[in-house]
Amino acid sequence: MSRRFTRTEDAALRTLLGAASTTDPAALEDRAPVPFREVQRILALPELPHLDLLGDDTWLLGGRILRWLTGEMRDGGDTGDYDLFCASLEALERTARRMLATGYTPCRRQGATQWGPWLMDRLRGRDDHAPCAGAVFEEGALQERLRLRRFPDGREMYALELHSPEGHLLQLVHIPALFAGRGDPIRHQLAFTDLSICQFLLDGRLLHAGPHAWVDLFQRRVRVVKMVRPGITAQRLLKYAGRGFWPDADSVRTVHRALRQR
Repeated sequence: MSRRFTRTEDAALRTLLGAASTTDPAALEDRAPVPFREVQRILALPELPHLDLLGDDTWLLGGRILRWLTGEMRDGGDTGDYDLFCASLEALERTARRMLATGYTPCRRQGATQWGPWLMDRLRGRDDHAPCAGAVFEEGALQERLRLRRFPDGREMYALELHSPEGHLLQLVHIPALFAGRGDPIRHQLAFTDLSICQFLLDGRLLHAGPHAWVDLFQRRVRVVKMVRPGITAQRLLKYAGRGFWPDADSVRTVHRALRQR
């Protein structure tokens, strides 16, 4: 269960976000980026690993930042993976090569293609990452391990998984369609995230947030802001409800309707 902010933390965060003079939740909507070190200081948060990989075109996004903000990474609670999103394939390759040159190793697990075999593997205690032990990088392996996936709406996603020296799993991701037009690339990336409380993005210096991210974090609420795969979004709503973030009624109706229409 995620930790709630104390009154002192709540007040200091509101001041940082420029919403100190009111308790109106709307004042926390659509806030400008803030220095993440200030957020870290106010909440007495631990250091985030892998910050050196972030920059203008490579960002940490989603649930990992939420876990950090709510104190779930305190006392060694560093479970789960790290999703790094890149603004281009060039940024993805550059970041991957930098990681490989500094001790990261390629992930060699095979994605499950059928539920039956996947479930049997789980029941037998099979380790998805057993093939990764002792893996070494070979020239050409980047293209070999780069996976192309397609969303139901036809958009493509490139993904590459690597293990850090301390055992973290990192996924590098690039979605070309998000950067095909004009506008702020960070806003395009944030807008693709399905849940409001996962619309936090860190570029190594500033903490960016989607329109409803801060207000829903303060109110321990989650809403659907974009849904591409209803089944996965439904699972994620349940996941975050279990961590203390309750979905609003409109989101429940939206997901339920989409599931019935499949």
